[in-house]
Amino acid sequence: MAKRKTKLTTKSKAKAKRKKLTSIPVIIRRLFRLASQCCRESADFKCEICGMKKGDLHNVTEKPQRVEAHHIMSRNNKDSPLKFDLRNLICLCSDHHKLSKYSAHSHGIWFADWLQTNKPEQYQWVLDHSDDTVNLKDREVLAHIEKCLRANKELNFDK
Repeated sequence: MAKRKTKLTTKSKAKAKRKKLTSIPVIIRRLFRLASQCCRESADFKCEICGMKKGDLHNVTEKPQRVEAHHIMSRNNKDSPLKFDLRNLICLCSDHHKLSKYSAHSHGIWFADWLQTNKPEQYQWVLDHSDDTVNLKDREVLAHIEKCLRANKELNFDK
């Protein structure tokens, strides 16, 4: 069978050349994954509270342990660059993140006290920058965040 040649019109050539932009929500999800990965790598995949390492067997369930990135200041704050800043993340095992009585999500007061005692500079930095905002719908801002995360650098938005 002979191949059929298709002649592209000028309009269809223009469409073929235009690259579709990645949607903002897709970029945001990619940045969350990247920030989480950077946080876990910088902590050497260890819980910063108890030192349990990813893959260690849990002392009760005997299942391999996971480590997760926890946002000190909620990631739900609209237009806050803190949701992607490594200084606002801490690596925790599942127990200290969500599962135990003394976890960051279950007992916020305990966790805030632990942070003030064990990581006072990080705690104060998050407090000092909790009202910072940037336009997270601006592709240049998102590109800057991604560049900083890929270089494992702190975010810096000069005002």
